Amino acid sequence: MIKLWLCAVMLLAWPAAAQAPDEIQPIQRHLEKLYLGDSLSSVQRIYRPTQEWPSYIEPRGRVKRVRVERAYAKNLPAGIATIWLGFKLDRLVEVQIIYDQDYTRQHPADEIAGGYALIYGEARRSEEKFWWSDSRTVLRVYNAELPGRKVAGKSVEMRTSVQIFERDLFRRTD
Repeated sequence: MIKLWLCAVMLLAWPAAAQAPDEIQPIQRHLEKLYLGDSLSSVQRIYRPTQEWPSYIEPRGRVKRVRVERAYAKNLPAGIATIWLGFKLDRLVEVQIIYDQDYTRQHPADEIAGGYALIYGEARRSEEKFWWSDSRTVLRVYNAELPGRKVAGKSVEMRTSVQIFERDLFRRTD
């Protein structure tokens, strides 16, 4: 009887023991209906533009950065203030969601990071930024600093932000 019980416990623990201790769950490559690898036209089918989205080419990594705000799209999900998209060679390599004030008050960055920690394990930390990575993708949760009204000498507002991007996005190519 004890041998049978011991075999059952070993079989249940075997998948966890077979996994390397530093190996984590693969990071999901999507955020708010946007998948890394999508084209700009695919993104515009999901979040229909009401006007042309402002963009610029970032010198580091030669990434085309596109800003989508609530006024620029017909159907951004509730709670989202801004979505920053990064395109390289016409495919999505970065998505950053910046939430509005109400969502940030209800769901601070450390709470969001705690939810991701249940999926991906303990986060690595750099100051107030939480991040996870696998061989292809990086996930970060942090408070984004946005310009705001000047109150008590401060002119910066902190907003909850979640970002996913290709792990090798910022590696130098020149």
